[in-house]
Amino acid sequence: MAQVLPFCVLQMDTRSGSQCSITPEAILNNEELVLPPRISRVNGWSLPLHYFQVVTWAVFVGLSLATFRIFIPLLPPAWKYIAYVVTGGIFSFHLVIHLIASCIDPADSNVRLMKNYSQPMPIFDRSKHAHVIQNQFCHLCKVTVNKKTKHCISCNKCVSGFDHHCKWINNCVGSQNYWFFFSTVASATAGMLCLIAILLYVLVQYLVNPRVLRTDPKYEDVKNMNTWLLFLPLFPVQVQTLIVVIIGMLVLLLDFLGLVHLGQLLIFHIYLKAKKMTTFEYLINTRKEETSKHQAVRKDPYLQMDKGFLQQGDGALGSSAQGVKAKSSLLIHKHLCHFCTSVNQDGDSTAREGDEDPCPSALGLQQETTEPMKTDSAESED
Repeated sequence: MAQVLPFCVLQMDTRSGSQCSITPEAILNNEELVLPPRISRVNGWSLPLHYFQVVTWAVFVGLSLATFRIFIPLLPPAWKYIAYVVTGGIFSFHLVIHLIASCIDPADSNVRLMKNYSQPMPIFDRSKHAHVIQNQFCHLCKVTVNKKTKHCISCNKCVSGFDHHCKWINNCVGSQNYWFFFSTVASATAGMLCLIAILLYVLVQYLVNPRVLRTDPKYEDVKNMNTWLLFLPLFPVQVQTLIVVIIGMLVLLLDFLGLVHLGQLLIFHIYLKAKKMTTFEYLINTRKEETSKHQAVRKDPYLQMDKGFLQQGDGALGSSAQGVKAKSSLLIHKHLCHFCTSVNQDGDSTAREGDEDPCPSALGLQQETTEPMKTDSAESED
């Protein structure tokens, strides 16, 4: 590309342990280059809308119609009013809190005060500055930011207390809207549990005594037991039993899938709060641990050889003479290399390299070193 866009990130491939230098034009996300928007996004309603966000609202509307217009009207009168109050309260709370989490601008306070969102972002010049944020000053937003502020590549602005960028609300989650996001996940999980309880009750009653589900006054004019009414009480529509069963199975399947995803997300954020860390900090710590493990393996060539021989010798070479010979050769080289080691004054053991020494270097084994992962911008997602 002719122009140089804002970000340059150095990422670690944890599977191979190799470094992958990302070009300044974009950041690699799931093997796709993601370009930062030239105009910073204000909140979750800034265009373009993410398709995850569209799916979220479509599922919410569909489950709301199925819950309040199909399945709750099938409950007995006493349970019906309780379900309307409890489930309706949870769904209403979720709707309000979801809108708030999407509408809030999570940017750093100085960014909100001094930034003109209608102006295109400047081009980051790597030759002048090593990082986007240095000494708590963002060279893109041109403002002084807080200590835990990160520059999000998806929104192209500094986010205060950056946790992650959520595709489901199409907005960054930071200190300004984190608890609204957390409440959104918790209320959605509670709503899913209520809907599952209603569906299971309807299913059990249909198998035991279907008449218990036909207590609505509109059923007085319906004589066929194979005919059911949907969208009660305002717009009753007569359908056959098979249609109700199909709708119920689809809603139940969608509910279980949503509950698994939301449940894991809720438990994960409860864990994060217990550890007093953000999603971004958790991911950075995890990558550092993986990098340290890879570096430890690279610095111990015997561990690499052991691993290779165990995988090959126990399998294809396990019982063969070649496999036994390979393992014996490894043991001999280990014992010999004990005699070609010296001890530094500080007590560290190092291997001398020479043509006469049967050390790892003489065997053609090279130690590779990797630098710590460096990031200029933040982008962790749900």
